[in-house]
Amino acid sequence: MPPINKNYPPRARKKLVKRKVHNKDLSDHFDWIRDNNWQEVLHSPNILKKNIRKYIDEENNWTNKNLSFLIPIEKKIFKEIKSKIKEEDFSIPQKDCNWFYYSETKKNKEYSILKRYKSNSSRKKSFVYHDWNKESKPYKYFKPGGAFNSNNHNLLAWSFDNKGSEFYEVKIKDLNNKKHLKDNIKNTDGRIVWSLNNDGFYYIKMDKNHRPSSLYFHLLGTHQDKDTEIYNEKDSGYFLNISETLSKKYLVLNIHNHETSEVRIINQEEKNKKLELIAKRKKGIEYSIEHDRENSRLLILTNKDDAIDFKLMETNENELSKKNWIDFLPHREGTLITNFSCLAQYIIVQELENGLPRIVVINKKNNKKNIIKFDEEIYDLDFNEGCEYQSNKIKIYYSSMATPLLIYNYKLKEQKKRIIKKQQIPSGHNEKNYNLKRIYAISHDGEKIPISIIKRKDTPKNAPTLLYGYGSYGISISPSFSVSRLSLIDRGMVYAIAHIRGGMEKGKKWYENGKKKNKLNSFRDFIACAEFLKKENISKNITIHGGSAGGLLIGASLNISPDTFHCAVAEVPFVDVLNTILDDTLPLTPPEWEEWGNPIKSKSDFNYIRSYSPYDNIKEQNYPTILATSGLTDPRVTYWEATKWIAKLRSKKTDDNPLFLKTYTEAGHGGMAGRYNQIKETAFIYAFILWRNNLIKRPFSR
Repeated sequence: MPPINKNYPPRARKKLVKRKVHNKDLSDHFDWIRDNNWQEVLHSPNILKKNIRKYIDEENNWTNKNLSFLIPIEKKIFKEIKSKIKEEDFSIPQKDCNWFYYSETKKNKEYSILKRYKSNSSRKKSFVYHDWNKESKPYKYFKPGGAFNSNNHNLLAWSFDNKGSEFYEVKIKDLNNKKHLKDNIKNTDGRIVWSLNNDGFYYIKMDKNHRPSSLYFHLLGTHQDKDTEIYNEKDSGYFLNISETLSKKYLVLNIHNHETSEVRIINQEEKNKKLELIAKRKKGIEYSIEHDRENSRLLILTNKDDAIDFKLMETNENELSKKNWIDFLPHREGTLITNFSCLAQYIIVQELENGLPRIVVINKKNNKKNIIKFDEEIYDLDFNEGCEYQSNKIKIYYSSMATPLLIYNYKLKEQKKRIIKKQQIPSGHNEKNYNLKRIYAISHDGEKIPISIIKRKDTPKNAPTLLYGYGSYGISISPSFSVSRLSLIDRGMVYAIAHIRGGMEKGKKWYENGKKKNKLNSFRDFIACAEFLKKENISKNITIHGGSAGGLLIGASLNISPDTFHCAVAEVPFVDVLNTILDDTLPLTPPEWEEWGNPIKSKSDFNYIRSYSPYDNIKEQNYPTILATSGLTDPRVTYWEATKWIAKLRSKKTDDNPLFLKTYTEAGHGGMAGRYNQIKETAFIYAFILWRNNLIKRPFSR
């Protein structure tokens, strides 16, 4: 293949758009790439303006042409990853009333099939009650939402997205005759909760701007137009979602943004099913609930009373007011409660302490605690309480960056765990071949930033390193096992995760110190991690990788310190931050103000966001090679963000390093749907990374 011609890449035309915000001039030469008809494009991608589609196609064609030499290594990596997964497998059966439910995967099938069998029978006598592969056939893009059994187990509500736009459609199947009812519910968030008498279900409807803003009830056998609206959220800064308590007594409506929540419940056991407020929203106060039937109480996970890392409170279910809440599990700063559940005899609490997870089991009779933790230096841990409130066991999920997933059956009374399933790696895997480390970089202000590292024991010093980061929304990146990473690690790369501020690895303060006016900490932490890896002779060349808000991290870090990095991959990157957060018509913008600040109302917020927004801070300087991806129907990070970013980088940068943009024209935020398609995506990205790090034969010289 001939060398890449720097003059060949598409050059987006410039069309200057000016506006004034807070007496500051904003100029944008690539605003035309944003289709003002974007709401309709989410539903019908084919109506995208022709000039925009032409430019996107030109970028795709250039990327495909110039990276076509990677196809053989892509195919090789694809086969490698496939060889590491058990293509024909099944999940641990989950008991629900008189049935056991589980999913099964088949070789060369993109999606799972759902099976069940009677509780007095065996798995050998199971049968298929839903096949996602069959349902996907009419569509080019198909993403399963959820499958929800009615309480009598005769009906199945299932949801799907056939555009990538995350507008989910719900259909109903009669499990006795496997025929679909006429009921067809569109524009939902993909989740439903059945009524106790199975005559209908509750769902959240998305508005035209893709906001989950209304709670509806659908009566079976009626048209969606006849559905009853129970609640409508007037504040566009709040989103809705629904769940139900494990006891099934209460439907739970969660109303929330990134730092404030409000919960309303419906007692499904009463004839008069009215929506009841638990506690009115108060800025900065978060809470969620579970039901303890035996003690007629609600358990409340909250940060009330300055409990920054959360605590458990309780109140009688007939005395919901905050004045009646009392502490059950007091706050301990530095020990973050991340999740909890309530069974008939036990309360299960998941905590994060010093960056490591643990599970605490509390006996409701005597409040005695039993702590479940593991001995590896870094690991991931989770639990599943199942579907039955009366259960006396839970499942525990354990893995590390070197240890494939282990599933334990844990008997709560006996306090004993037993491995019931090990993740099998058909091509073989020896965890003793790898070294795991937790090291700490020192950031600009002296803060210690954890870095999780995995590499082969025979990998030399100063090896090429992939540094992954996210650092937003309080999301902690778990050091869990991944078969796909092995295709990099086994070729001599070091894989590192930077647990930067903006996540919650070290508690809620870790998150608070990486959001709003502290956002620059996230980027400085990330750069400090890269510099530390070099200083310690772990790496010479560092490739950085992030997606969505992690793409913001990539873009901002490249603007601040481009010479620190060898190469960058940004998947669906949130890079046009200022323009997006200034546009209150976009789906996520109003709730996002609690994460980033409100540049519409606040001049100070405007100036701060402007100071780091990747798109607005592109400079006339050298940048490393970049691969960016986007999804045409992505409602979270719209397609034009990555497209504008690459266009502007091309117009400003001063080097010859190539920039690549790949837009998936039949996909959204999560990329391609289906397990094999997702492997193909990963294989493409990993082939690119290996090429840029000279770990495969280069087809031409630079």
